[in-house]
Parts: sequence; C-alpha cells; structure tokens
Amino acid sequence: MATVPGIDVSYWNSGIDWPKVRATGQRFVFIKATEADYYADPTFDDNWLGAKSAGLLRGAYHFFRSNVDGRKQAKKFIDYVRSMNDDGELPPVLDLETHDGQSKDKIIARAKAWLDEVEAAFGRKPIIYSGQYFLQDYFSEAGGGPPAWAKGYSLWLAQYPNTYTEGQQPSLPRGWFKWTFWQYSEKGRINGINANVDLNVFNGTLEELYTFAGAKIVTEPPKEPKKHTIAAGDSFETIANKYGVTVRELVNANPQLLKTGDQLTVPVAVAIPSESGGSSGGAGGVPPSQRTHTVKPGDTLYHLAIKYGTTVAAIASANNIPNPNNISVGQVLIIP
Repeated sequence: MATVPGIDVSYWNSGIDWPKVRATGQRFVFIKATEADYYADPTFDDNWLGAKSAGLLRGAYHFFRSNVDGRKQAKKFIDYVRSMNDDGELPPVLDLETHDGQSKDKIIARAKAWLDEVEAAFGRKPIIYSGQYFLQDYFSEAGGGPPAWAKGYSLWLAQYPNTYTEGQQPSLPRGWFKWTFWQYSEKGRINGINANVDLNVFNGTLEELYTFAGAKIVTEPPKEPKKHTIAAGDSFETIANKYGVTVRELVNANPQLLKTGDQLTVPVAVAIPSESGGSSGGAGGVPPSQRTHTVKPGDTLYHLAIKYGTTVAAIASANNIPNPNNISVGQVLIIP
C-alpha cells in the first residue's frame, strides 16, 4: 500500500525552516488560515510562501466553529486565502472537531453552507477533516451514517496511533468507506520544526497525490543544474537540508564519496506546478512582478527578501528606496 508523508501546521509551529522540512521527505502541508468568522492565523502568509518555495504541495484549512454562521465563516476564509493571490495546490479543508453545544442538525447545515460557499469560490470540492467519533456523534443522520451528500467529499481522518507502519489503516467512521489523508500523530518531531507537529499520510502514490492536487511533477532537470562545492564539515545530510532535497535524492545524483573541493550536482526537488497547471495563482491572480507587501511593525527589507525569495537590492530598486534601512509601517512595497 503506497502512501506519501506530509504535515499540517498553524501558529503553534511558527518559525519553520521549510527546506529542512522538505529534506525529511514531506511532500504536502495543510496550513491553518482562519477560525470562525473572527480569527486569521498570523503565520499563514509566512508558511504559505515558505512551503511553496521549498516545493511542497499546499492546502489551506479553516477551523470550524459550530455556533457561528457557516457563510460568515466561509467569507472569512475565502477573503484571507485570496489575499495571497495564490490558492495553493490542494483543495481547501473544513476542520470539524468542536460541537460548541450545537445540535447535529445545526452543525450539518452550517458545515454544508461553508462547503458550498468555498466550493463556489475556488471551483474545487473541499476536503472534510474530522475524527471517527465526531463524525459518528455530531455529523450523522438517522441510522448512524453521514448525510448522503457528504460521501462526495474526500475525507481527512484524525486518529492517533502516533506511529505509522506500512500497510496500517485507520478505523473508518460508520458510513464512510475511504480515507484520502490520515493524521496519525499530533506529537511528531521532524527536522526544521522546533515543536510538536501533526504527521499525516496521503492514501496513494506521489503521482496520485499530484493528480489529486491537479498538479504535475516536474522531472526535467534545469538547464543549468545547481552545483555545490564541498567544504570542510559538509555531509550529505547538511547539503540536503541546505537545498531542500532528501539525502536519498542527493546520493542518487552523486554516488561518489564526499571530498573537500569536489562539486556535487544538486537535484531538483519535486516542483510546485507552473501557472499553466493546477490551481496555483487562482482567479484574479497577479504575476509575481506585481506582488505588493504592506510594511508591518518589525519588517525589514532583509526579512522581506527572504520571505519572498528576492534580494534587498531588488526591493530597494523597485521602490526607489535610497536607504534600505529606512522603511515605514504602512508603506506599500512592490515585491519584484
């Protein structure tokens, strides 16, 4: 049984080194965007851009509050994700795990309103995330199964043996017959994240994951492959972490032993699809040359250059900034 590893993150996992995460073999990430109709995760933009630059497939998720109008929650999510001018590759996710004292009928109706609004906005059927018992106790109709319409949605199931071995399967809720993603641990530890992180697997091959995402795997090498000159103290692991590839990928491309001064060919990480494939960019997207950033307290051109994958000089030139150390809160910068 083939599976593909991935993670999901939120504010509690801030400060992520995304190339190191990619080097551990993770291939997808779900990132918290919003909760209810009043909360937007402040780390969403950093995680969204960082994961993309490292070559992970991304999906945004919304933490659902059952006591809040579903359409209002959908609007909060749509507006926040769309502010990135990049819809990601994986479908959006509705995170169902709190009943907030509401009846099953209200939970189901409000969840359906969110799902309908988000599908209409993004043109993709969302994923439903939940646990076995929540679905059975709070998202079921007479007879114990889910609403008939719910079976048309992909299921991301939370169930925690905390370790995963090949061939392992979660227990499905009554009336559900297939899982697409499985969150099997909420206490994972991986390189690049200095906190516990949720670990997941996709039910299928890497090619099937990309097909599910509406994306494509780029297998052609770049016209000018990256080269790395080995320095004293380098190892396959440190080099893989630097470039965001796995040790296996690096070794396969360079079977020779490491010697100081040698040059290694750095293979290309499995790539995010171009604008012609998948949903990256989304409706109303703008070309990268037209990106803007509104300066927030604590921002520096150095920080923004790292965040957006450009240089301090390029940002300063694009915005006619004579002194790169002098930017103002509220200033709108063009990001080349």
